[in-house]
Amino acid sequence: MRYLILASVVFLSGCCVAREELSQEKEDAQACEPGDTCVLAGSSQCTCASPVNASKAKEIDSMADNVCCYGSAVDCVAYTNPRCENGRCVADTF
Repeated sequence: MRYLILASVVFLSGCCVAREELSQEKEDAQACEPGDTCVLAGSSQCTCASPVNASKAKEIDSMADNVCCYGSAVDCVAYTNPRCENGRCVADTF
């Protein structure tokens, strides 16, 4: 519900999502239980993908699409093998 309200505010006000807010949402979306699927989500021009619970990936990607980049760009670490480990989605880097 919180995401729907945020999306409505962003759409109606023409504002964008702060990178810090997306980062917090990604952190929250890393929670998982055994058997959950983890995927990479949340990349944009100025944010890198992170391992998150697949059940939250669509909302994380939607937020990333609305992040305030102001023309900045990032160079991201490549991840592989997203998975649930010890209650958190994690991935290997290469």
